[in-house]
Amino acid sequence: MKLKVGVQLFSVMTELANDYLKTLENVAKAGYKYVEYVDVPGNSPEEIGNKVKELGLTAIASHVHFDPFTSTHEDMVKIVEDNVKMHSEAIILPMGIMTTMEEIKTVAAACNEMAALAKAHGMAFYYHNHCQEFYQVEGKTAYEWLVELTDPELVFFEVDTFWATRGGQKAVELIKKLGSRAKLIHQKDMGKSADPINLIEGVTDLTRENYCEKIFGRTNPTDICTVGTGIMDIPEIVKTVTELDYAPYIIVELDCCARQTEEEYNTPLSPFASIKASREYLESVIG
Repeated sequence: MKLKVGVQLFSVMTELANDYLKTLENVAKAGYKYVEYVDVPGNSPEEIGNKVKELGLTAIASHVHFDPFTSTHEDMVKIVEDNVKMHSEAIILPMGIMTTMEEIKTVAAACNEMAALAKAHGMAFYYHNHCQEFYQVEGKTAYEWLVELTDPELVFFEVDTFWATRGGQKAVELIKKLGSRAKLIHQKDMGKSADPINLIEGVTDLTRENYCEKIFGRTNPTDICTVGTGIMDIPEIVKTVTELDYAPYIIVELDCCARQTEEEYNTPLSPFASIKASREYLESVIG
């Protein structure tokens, strides 16, 4: 199966907030056929779903505002029903903060519950990683515990290769280990300024209250750059995902202001030019 290139709309978050429907048009003009939603207040689910259909786009999935610690069953139902109206094929939990076994079990239970609801409405469910999930809790990473404690028939994983790397993981090995549960891939690139690359190494006494300062407080906007202009071995990632043949999509996600190259970080490409360049690079590697 040949990989298809999609885009996570968080890459154009400022534009979405200004005009969601116009941004969808511009994403289509940038050559994308596959999109992944991010929650932005404003337009109704019906308006967004209708616009996606009008543009001939496929909504691969939706990153949703879903808090495993506070969201109720009714909250989950509304999220799923809204995404049905948006023609989304899946629901994704964008991240979880798990620093104790109790927290891990809470997140796992919430994922199982949301995944069952998604399946009942014809959708899949995924967990998307950052790097804090690779913090050790009782002999394993929180991520390993999450994989173990979630239903393998219902809960799948969207592997963000950049953030896995910053969690001290080898992205291709993580994808191989997850096997058929790694059904979506997020791809950005890493600038030469990223230091340290492993944001988890040496971190102790991590909590839900201090994780942002201890981990993300050591990142910079130039750590992320346009796909194909950084230091990640993206051809190896594409090769691995293609050979395993579990994930149909590799999805561009540029979390912060996109840059053309590390040396030119003071002259950023526009977000649309950057996602277009990222798509073109990935398609050239896929062949």
